[in-house]
Amino acid sequence: MKKAPTKPMLWKLLLLGTILGVSGTVALIDTPAQRKSQSARIDPSIEEMLKQARGLQKVGRWEAAADLLTQIANDGHPTALYHLGRAYKNGWGVEADLDQARLIFLEAVKYAFAYRGETAYELGRLFQRSTGEHCAEIALQWFQKALAWDYPKAHVQLAKHFERGIGTDRDLDLAFHHYEKAAIAGYPSSTINYARILLTGRYGSTPDPVKARFWAAKAIEGLERKARDGSASSAKTLGRIYRDGEFLHADRTQAKTWFLRSAELGDAGAMHDLGHLLLSGGKTSEAPEGLKWLRLGAKAKHGGALTSLARLHLKSEYGLDPMEAVDLLERSVAVGHPGAMEELARLYATGTFLSQDRSKAIELAQKGADRGHIGCKNLLKDLMQADQPNVTAIERSPLNPDDQKEG
Repeated sequence: MKKAPTKPMLWKLLLLGTILGVSGTVALIDTPAQRKSQSARIDPSIEEMLKQARGLQKVGRWEAAADLLTQIANDGHPTALYHLGRAYKNGWGVEADLDQARLIFLEAVKYAFAYRGETAYELGRLFQRSTGEHCAEIALQWFQKALAWDYPKAHVQLAKHFERGIGTDRDLDLAFHHYEKAAIAGYPSSTINYARILLTGRYGSTPDPVKARFWAAKAIEGLERKARDGSASSAKTLGRIYRDGEFLHADRTQAKTWFLRSAELGDAGAMHDLGHLLLSGGKTSEAPEGLKWLRLGAKAKHGGALTSLARLHLKSEYGLDPMEAVDLLERSVAVGHPGAMEELARLYATGTFLSQDRSKAIELAQKGADRGHIGCKNLLKDLMQADQPNVTAIERSPLNPDDQKEG
């Protein structure tokens, strides 16, 4: 017998959305009036159903798993809520819906249960991808909560926030602290970022090549192990190392191999990077495949892929229609990509493909500048200095693939 669709079973969670939709900070406020964290109920039958759902996911029966998780989650079980939130985030058996995922995670995180730290981490990642006011600060707070609830992967994101000044003031001492903790905890993608800073002396820090090579060797060893075990993220990072010749000799063939492995495992960032690699190789025969991977990344709502495609449209590369760039940029802005904010702001400022709107241009440039994007900062400066829209001052700068490493 055919199972009923999953979405109608979510009436409790949809009702929850009207309650929690006001702010993501509700669960972060510790006051006497706040409801105390609940403990997960231990019910053997529920635990068995959870095992069944996880087993279904492992064999690719995503819809059946989502149906089962929804049944348990509607009864308020936090572990089911956590796994259902991940299903909505990733489109596992249900249509991907980041807003629904966030609401589910916000309910789950109220409980003191085994995945509470992971749930806080997932909320931080979702708020990183949001464009609302103070989302970067809220994301930072969730990562701090995740760390307080014994989820060491939070060190990875906290290092980025303090390194780049996202949602807080830049603090290199704190950034380095979190990078080292992430390295010790065994997160090689973060460790390689730390090695880069040590090697180059970025942000005015003192270069330490010996320490950089030590951590890079540890990171590459860990990345190779995890990539061979099926980690898409690790394979993507290896592709970038070989592409850029960091700590290893540059090797385009190896880069392509690792990017392809990651992309085939579903990593949208790798789809973006692979598309760029193929399009920049100078081989006409590789262009169709490069465009294919960029489009797949864009379909997966990867901001870098959406923006890269939009830039190709704007330049009429490969016969692409410039008029389609606006839709791609708007979709990229919706997922928080600052490069798209700069490009769309320029179109509003110059009245290209859109009605000229200097206020909208300033708003977009400000959003990108708040995320530390240099292009948005420079554009915002030009816009604010001009008494009237000054097309000359904000004329498009030479296009650089400045988002090659994003994702």
